Amino acid sequence: MKKYGIWKTRYTQNVAKTFEDWVRQDGAPLLFCSEMTALEAKHTEEMRNSDEYTEFEVREIEVSA
Repeated sequence: MKKYGIWKTRYTQNVAKTFEDWVRQDGAPLLFCSEMTALEAKHTEEMRNSDEYTEFEVREIEVSA
């Protein structure tokens, strides 16, 4: 079964380190049934976070039923 999540990459100002993880709610990754829903949620996250050092992307995840 395919699900979609939002991957967040945070760069430090000097790009020496990066921090990557799924966008989470209550400790669990946010997963969506459709890519369109994930893209809409990604857009919301981008609007909340106006930091130029943070990037978001939608990634497909294979989830076992």
